[in-house]
This record gives sequence, C-alpha cells and structure tokens, in this order.
Amino acid sequence: MRTSLRFLYIAQTVASFVAIALAQTIQHAEKFPGTDAGEKIRNCMAALPPKGGICDARELSGQQSASAGFTVGMPGRPVELMLGPVTLNTRGTIHVSDKSSIGGMPAGAGIGGDQSASMIKAADGTALAAVVQVDGFLSVLQDLTVDGNKKGAPQGAVSILVNKANRAEMFRVTAQNAPTYGFQFYSTDKTESCCAKLSKIMAIANGQAGMHLANTADVFIAQSEFENNGTFGLELNNSPTARIEHSDFGGNAQDGIIMYGTSGSPLQSNKEIIVANQFGNNTRYDINVVGLDPKTKKRASTGSLISSNGFIGSATRPAGYAAIQIVDSGENTIVGNTFSATSAHPFSACVSISGDRGLPDLVSGNYCARSATGGKNGFIGAANTQFGDNRGKVVPAPLPSPSPQ
Repeated sequence: MRTSLRFLYIAQTVASFVAIALAQTIQHAEKFPGTDAGEKIRNCMAALPPKGGICDARELSGQQSASAGFTVGMPGRPVELMLGPVTLNTRGTIHVSDKSSIGGMPAGAGIGGDQSASMIKAADGTALAAVVQVDGFLSVLQDLTVDGNKKGAPQGAVSILVNKANRAEMFRVTAQNAPTYGFQFYSTDKTESCCAKLSKIMAIANGQAGMHLANTADVFIAQSEFENNGTFGLELNNSPTARIEHSDFGGNAQDGIIMYGTSGSPLQSNKEIIVANQFGNNTRYDINVVGLDPKTKKRASTGSLISSNGFIGSATRPAGYAAIQIVDSGENTIVGNTFSATSAHPFSACVSISGDRGLPDLVSGNYCARSATGGKNGFIGAANTQFGDNRGKVVPAPLPSPSPQ
C-alpha cells in the first residue's frame, strides 16, 4: 500500500511539473533530456504551449551536434530558437516554419572567420539538400552563420534554402562554404518565395553562386557582400524586380551579377534595380545581362536600371571582358556609373551592348576612366542604343546591311 501511494505521489509530482512547464512560453534547452544538443532543442520546443514561445538554447555552447534535423515552429505555433556561442554540427536539415525564427549572438557583418559566434554547420559525411531550410511565411534568420562544409560534406548542396516561402527576412546572416549555392530562393508558378528582405548578409566561398534566385520576384538586398564564390555573386534566373543596393560583389570566379530567363516563364528576369553597389575583382563581367532565351530566341531579360555603381576592375580578369555586358536585351537604363580599371588590366569596354534582337537601351552620364584603349572606346552600343553625355568615346555598332529584296 505504501509503495502504491509513493508511486502515485511521484506521478502526480511529475504531472504537476509538466503542466507548469507547458504553461511557460520560455523554455531552456539545457534543462531537457537528450543524447545531443539537437534532441535537447527538440524536447525544449515540444514543451512550449500550443500558441508557441521561445526555446533558449544559449547555454549549449562550443561544439555541439544534432544527429537528426528538426523543425522550428509549425503553422499556428510560432517558435523562436535562440542560439549562443555554438557550432551546431547537424546531420539533418533544420527547417523554419511560419512566423518562426532562429537568432544567434549579435555580430557585425564580418568576413572569413569573423561572423556571428552562432553557427549551424553540415556535419562531415552528410549530403544535405540544405543545411537550413525556410519553409514558412514571415520566417526570420538573424545573427547566424550557416556553413555548408563543402570540404567535409562535398555531396551536400545549399547552405540556406528558402523553399516556396513568402516574405522571409534575414539580417546579419552569412552563408558560406556550400558545395553549390550559399543562398537559394526557389518558387513555383503557384507558390512563391517573393518579397524577401535581406540586409547585411554575406555569401562567401560557395561552390557555385553566392545567391541563386529561381523564379522569385521582388527580393530586396541591401548592405550585403557576395565574395569569392565559384561562379557568380548573384544569379537571377527568371527572377524579376530585385532591388539591389549598397552591396559589394567581388572576387567571384565568373560574374558579379548574371541575369537571364526563359521567354515562356511568367516572370523572366526583367526590371531589376541595381543601384549604388561596388564591383571589383570578378573574373568575367561585373554585370552580365543575357537578354535572349537561347531556345526560343525571344527576349527574357529586359528593362533594368543600373545606376550610380562603382566598377573598379580586376587584376585577375583576362582580356576581352567588359564591366557591363548586355546581349540581345533592351529597355535598360545605364546611368551615372563610374568605371576605373588599372592600365595593366583594363576593361575591354566599360559598357558593351550587342546583338541585333535587342530593344533600344539608354546609356547616359557614365564615366569611363580606362578601357582597352585608354577610355576612348569605353561605350560600345548596338545600332539602336541611345547614348547621352558619357565621358569616353561612344562606338556604336555598324548599321545592319539592307536585306536583299
């Protein structure tokens, strides 16, 4: 009888503790059982009330592991996961659901090893499609470094994937060392990842593009850096109306920004706004506008504003590459930009516009300090290019020969 009463007392005590815990909107991960930090965090989030809350994991510091992925929040149950000075080596993708967030320790926008002390990293030997995947509406990442570990996990893919998730926000977030893209935003015709707000982000040392926007419109990018990526700093693939300002595109193995599309897409890569950025040390073009869909021979990238940017050239750029290359596009406005390569490594042209399928472009008020002929051939246009008051000789393309009657 005494034994039964004792077990009843213990059961009631445990039930009371669980009830009290479930009523709390802030839980502490280190207080929960688990074989590793990932399991402690899962149990911490599970203990939050039905309307959501905060899982404080800041006491889990140093090198930690997660043997499986987990999801932060769920629709109707937003959760904030707080991380401290930790490197969480994960063997599964960490998902972020509707109105949920992961926040680390505040840090300035550093480079190399100088990012936030809060890092999520693909564990050695994994093959993750994404290390962190944003699946939800109005999700937030802040003060966080996500490392794709291309050396230890070369079969992986993306550091941060925003997958058909509208209006994500990221602030002081670094995506680095991914085998493919640092950041990828992916949309379909029916479900979009549009309208993300990205500020003070960094994409560095990724195997392909620092950021790849696929079928995704209206992304805002400000005060960010795209450095030393394996192909492009920023790749706009059927992704129109991006607003890109006060950012740095440097040291990328191909182009700083490339934009292209398919003519059958309802989006294409039209009407980008690229204002007040700096471009330098990219190996090919700083901005590359591929205006034509190569399959249909119809325009798929037109109507962009490229204004007030600084182009400083590259000591690694081979001969024959312009700072801005536009082929078979049109309705682009290129105004008020400054180009200043070195005499040893000049631009082939500061602006080069070519192709006989393009609509007219406007090139006005630009300053070209040095191209392949000392600035005299700084601006090369197609037959229908409209030139304004540029400093440097304008070299329009020859008019096409009359068609035989």
